[in-house]
Amino acid sequence: MLRACALAAALLTGCHGKEEPAPQPVPEPQAEQPEAPVTQPDFPEGTRSLQLTRTVGVRLEPAEDAKRIGNIAIDTRVAWNKIAAGKGCDKPWVEIEPRGWVCGEYLIPSKKAPYGQEVPHLDRGEIVPGIYGKVTGPGATTYALEKKKKDKKKKGPVTSPDDDQPKMIEDKPLVGSVNVRQYDEITIGGRVYWKISQKDNEYVQQGVIARHVPSRYGGSRLADDTGIAMPIAFVWPRYGGLQAWTMAKPTGGVMRQLDARVALPIVETSNDKDGKPIAYRIGEGEWIAAADVRAFKPAAPPPYLEKNERWIDVDLDQQILVAYEGDLAVYATMVSSGGKETPTETGVYRMWLKESEADMKGLNGEDPYSVATVPWTQFFSPEKGLALHTAYWHDQFGHQRSHGCVNLAPRDARWLYFWSDPQVPPGWTMTAGVVEAPGSVVRIRTTAEPEPPAKGYAKKVLEARQQNAPAR
Repeated sequence: MLRACALAAALLTGCHGKEEPAPQPVPEPQAEQPEAPVTQPDFPEGTRSLQLTRTVGVRLEPAEDAKRIGNIAIDTRVAWNKIAAGKGCDKPWVEIEPRGWVCGEYLIPSKKAPYGQEVPHLDRGEIVPGIYGKVTGPGATTYALEKKKKDKKKKGPVTSPDDDQPKMIEDKPLVGSVNVRQYDEITIGGRVYWKISQKDNEYVQQGVIARHVPSRYGGSRLADDTGIAMPIAFVWPRYGGLQAWTMAKPTGGVMRQLDARVALPIVETSNDKDGKPIAYRIGEGEWIAAADVRAFKPAAPPPYLEKNERWIDVDLDQQILVAYEGDLAVYATMVSSGGKETPTETGVYRMWLKESEADMKGLNGEDPYSVATVPWTQFFSPEKGLALHTAYWHDQFGHQRSHGCVNLAPRDARWLYFWSDPQVPPGWTMTAGVVEAPGSVVRIRTTAEPEPPAKGYAKKVLEARQQNAPAR
């Protein structure tokens, strides 16, 4: 796995208050950075891009103690703007496109065009970047691969060929709920093992692993050629079935069946005498019972958003997430937020750290859990370790079941990861939001708390915008 910086490494936490110590927010600079002299770079003629010689951090300003706003993977080629002298780099710092500064020690001129690969990379037909499974066997342990080397100088009788074969040595027990990723597969002594670490010598027997089948569910684009726009609803059959019937009129007349979790436009509402919805018209002459859907009720955007700013609204009661650009809804899907024992905390947050893949560990009651390399993870509460992230281990979106985070189907997690701010350029493995360039707002609300307060660094951004707002 392409790991992020030390800052991100502190985020190997779960999604509930009982997890390991919560990560700390992106640190503020200790002192204001002096303005560095800026000059135009003098790269060889024909230089079209600069290639990374190692995975490095991107800084907000040209100095090693400036805020880290991202990581770029080795071999990525970037465009540049200018150079400047600064602390912590023997060569000049280079301002790269689309943002940030990189120490020139880790950049070499290239005659090739800028290029970066989407991280994590998906092969054709993949939903998630790899194979995952849950360790289900009681008393399961990890193993280390021990390779035997034949001593050519040793004299004596010929030994068995088995003496020169690699062997598996028991290492440590696996405790709690453990989800792993397969990096390789090897057969030793007739048994198949998964290599569950990209770098470490760590294996688990395949026989104790139940392979996950990631959900192929995905939400819907809105306000484009889909024909779906606000207000919307998702099919949610009243008796827990997989399909619901549509009707020719609000009170009956069977027409066709629709699959659960399909997004529908609400064209018209039919109410009973008390004003309660009994059916929604979803097209010309077609209705669906209100009891067979979950309807999303739009609410006013949080205050002090900039024009067309991207933000996310999560209705915990309906388990529906809607992504907005300003007042325009552009995407909607069903999610899984925290269960009864570990509810998702309401609030107005901002994306502060986005990782291409993140490990998660914590406690569910008294039982530890570990989830390996969760793709497209977007942390929005450093204090609680809360995130929007892929759930490759279930397909129960629409039900509350997480440890406090907002679970997304893989397709939804990937779309939102690359859509929200801060943007993730090709080749970047991590990016961070800061007050100067904040991440997208994430509002978590309920009917009981429709206008939750700003929390975390979202509160700092709000205060800054209030101070800079023109007087009325």
